[in-house]
Amino acid sequence: MDIENANIPPNSLESEQSVLGGLLLHNEAWEQVADALTADDFYNASHRLIFNAISLLLEHDNPADILTVKERLKKTG
Repeated sequence: MDIENANIPPNSLESEQSVLGGLLLHNEAWEQVADALTADDFYNASHRLIFNAISLLLEHDNPADILTVKERLKKTG
């Protein structure tokens, strides 16, 4: 076992990207995901920020797409 990697939890950046991309393409899927996932479920810090932006938009009945998420991320820093 590689000691350096022993403390890294299992993760898949491709899976995280797929979840985020799926939500951007199909906002209606939020209802199925909202209770099952949180930002802490994402290993990648950027993915956590993107998930939070999508979450905020959809929770307030705003569309989540590449433009609205980009604007949300700009507002939150």
